[in-house]
Amino acid sequence: MEPRARIFGWLILCSVAATPAAGQVSPPEGMDFVASASGEVYYPVWCDAWESLAVQNLRWFRSAAESERAGYRRTRNRQCASAGRDTMSAATSGNCTVERIIDGDTLACRETTANVRLILIDAPELAQGESGRQATRALRELLPPGSAARLEMDVQERDRYGRILAYVYDSEGSMINAELARRGFVIVAVYPPNVRHLELIRAAVEEARRRGRGLWSRGAFQC
Repeated sequence: MEPRARIFGWLILCSVAATPAAGQVSPPEGMDFVASASGEVYYPVWCDAWESLAVQNLRWFRSAAESERAGYRRTRNRQCASAGRDTMSAATSGNCTVERIIDGDTLACRETTANVRLILIDAPELAQGESGRQATRALRELLPPGSAARLEMDVQERDRYGRILAYVYDSEGSMINAELARRGFVIVAVYPPNVRHLELIRAAVEEARRRGRGLWSRGAFQC
């Protein structure tokens, strides 16, 4: 190889070596979703499928909602849709845009495929009739679909059904678990090791019971 050709070859090798593969790039702090500037779909960062994207085209997003506002749709890659592998599963807290209220102590967030179960409380089931419907309406009034919330996890982050276990806070920082208890729509439900805010919830339930608020006024919890 001629000297000039040899130098040119080294330059090419150095250029290639200096460009990291997508899999070697760490997501910026707080960024849980990624897409390609030349693509149409976005990926959760825990899903290996995004590692095939060109590094120079990577676009980072904090939430699924932010990705969709930028014009992307969620990937249909089966690996990325696997249950139990959303971005909140290994976190101590996470953002939630309320998608829908399922019942008086369970909701769905746009940012995760798993439902969120409010911990340390238990509301009547919808199958139990008017009590269940009232509890569901109470949660919907506190967190209407489309509202922003924050999730705080305790020691155990999932239940046996794969639901995220969390204390849920509204945009003003009020804990919804405690507010439902204070308004009289739930009772205490203790499942160790998740007991961080147990005394707060117990006090709120006792206050509602003593003052006859919510469902306590009609004896729904007497049994």
